[in-house]
Amino acid sequence: MKKHILNILILFTLVTFSACRNEEKTKAKPADTIAHQPDTLNTNKLEMPLPAFPNMAYKVENLIPKDYEIDLEADGDLNNDAVADKVIVLVKTTDTTALRPMLVLLKQGEAYSVDAISYTAFDPKYREDGFKNYDFEEVSIDSGKLVTTMQATGPNGSLEGTYKYINEELVLTHITTFNMGAGGQTEQKFDLLKGIYEQTDINTMKEDMPSETTTKKYKIPKAIFKDADPRAIMTEAFRKVGH
Repeated sequence: MKKHILNILILFTLVTFSACRNEEKTKAKPADTIAHQPDTLNTNKLEMPLPAFPNMAYKVENLIPKDYEIDLEADGDLNNDAVADKVIVLVKTTDTTALRPMLVLLKQGEAYSVDAISYTAFDPKYREDGFKNYDFEEVSIDSGKLVTTMQATGPNGSLEGTYKYINEELVLTHITTFNMGAGGQTEQKFDLLKGIYEQTDINTMKEDMPSETTTKKYKIPKAIFKDADPRAIMTEAFRKVGH
């Protein structure tokens, strides 16, 4: 009889211990899941795998990765070798809110060499709400200069960036922005090489629309095409020396 009671007590103890262990495991799982959520939610698009591009190709279409297509393009001599080069801006067909790579293709013989790639020269084509970031966009090559143009009637306003090869590096040399708001308009010009920032404010509340222009010295390190973000640079310039 005593042996039977002892067995029952041992069995009861084992069941109770097992139940406690299972309860601890059940409680632990939600905590682990919650701890890992921020890593997924805060993923930056720049950290996502970017498309791989060949270094050179005889045909431009052979440089375009899967799920991408040409959105904007321009032809002209960029590096002053009397040969027409090419610039293309790509858009991802499966996600039009994704970053748009801009490729500078220098002509070398019969082939195109991928000399530089930027993911910040142009904003994504569309916003998350399905609307375009800009009403008009253009890329052009004029007198050895690469010019990017974006224009919107909304808060984005207009943004133009000018790039030029200096000592075999494609460098951002000028930025111009234009924004309209209630009662006024603001134009900003930034000569990065000379380090001169100019701001013109126009008062549209008055019939003659008087304007005031201020010029200040503002120098930043050399802005290389592949890394330079014209909008971010202009926002920082306005914050530091604008008014």
